[in-house]
Amino acid sequence: MNARDFLDLAMRLSNEDSEADLRTSVSRAYYGAFHTAVQLLAELGVSLPAGPESHQKVRFCLMESGEPLGVAAGTQLHELRTARNRADYDLVDTRYGVKMNALSEIHSAQVVLRSLDLCRREPIRSRFRAKVRDYAANVLRLPVRE
Repeated sequence: MNARDFLDLAMRLSNEDSEADLRTSVSRAYYGAFHTAVQLLAELGVSLPAGPESHQKVRFCLMESGEPLGVAAGTQLHELRTARNRADYDLVDTRYGVKMNALSEIHSAQVVLRSLDLCRREPIRSRFRAKVRDYAANVLRLPVRE
């Protein structure tokens, strides 16, 4: 499956009027961005653990990349996860029943995807790859393959 399909679904859901659809759009936007980041790290040879700790480790790898686009993507991904948690678990919080708020989170996810796409391109890719792999292996103790 293409992780970006989650973002397409988020956009479709954001066109609906129900709070459940809008909340779900926030959740899908986050997962579109998260899984795209996971795929990028896998392309770089970084193996992430299955389970909830992978969310934090993805963010750390991006934020410790030293590349402004990677740092920004990691920061934005963290903010998206916070929004996703609110949308999924805090049913008293009404902010994600408002279409504009859901659209704002979807836009944030799109910004993350654009940043990650730029990290895939040279000359950024080589620097990004080296720092992410070093951090993943030496700090997070994640398996890194050639």
